Amino acid sequence: MDNKIIVTIGREFGSGGHEVGKRLAKVMGIKFYDTEFIRMAVENTGFHEEYIKSNEEKAPDFASSALFSGIEYYQPSPYDKIQAEEFRLIKEVAAESSCVIVGRAADYILRDQSHVSIFLFAPIEDRVKRKLALLSPEEAKQITPAQMEKLARKTDKQRRRYYEYYTDNKWGDRDTYDMLLNTSRTGIDGAVSIIKTYIEECRGESMMPD
Repeated sequence: MDNKIIVTIGREFGSGGHEVGKRLAKVMGIKFYDTEFIRMAVENTGFHEEYIKSNEEKAPDFASSALFSGIEYYQPSPYDKIQAEEFRLIKEVAAESSCVIVGRAADYILRDQSHVSIFLFAPIEDRVKRKLALLSPEEAKQITPAQMEKLARKTDKQRRRYYEYYTDNKWGDRDTYDMLLNTSRTGIDGAVSIIKTYIEECRGESMMPD
């Protein structure tokens, strides 16, 4: 079995995916990738950082893409170039060393490589409270709980469309991941501890009898 530890984390908006991934990587002494992909993609696409940030993890509005089709004559749009570059980067960093990767359909991109796939979720009301609590006093004055909930639902919808557009799987479905965790129940540190224990105990290996 590959000695590298690769963990991919899918997440609902506000469920703590970034923080869980960051803390997990720290306690395990491995690399962490989330928004780092934006900076890395800027270097290779020539697109402005804000443009990539605004267009990653979103499915196109049109009904065709050739990222996985192998159609040689297809001329990718700037949008597709962003996704293709991030997918390439995901494969690259996973091939180099142990790491935790948040979002960007990484579990599907690395489906042929040994890794542990996690999905984090929580009730919408808890996710809204968490995101509001993380705001600075000035930021908190500019957004209401209702607006934050609207943002959460919109972001979840975008992530679902993105994930299901580029993969053969269902976003957040139990058959898609090794483990689903409700962070309202586990807390951030609890989720980190559970994932770490899972990796150390079974690393995604099948324990079912032959």
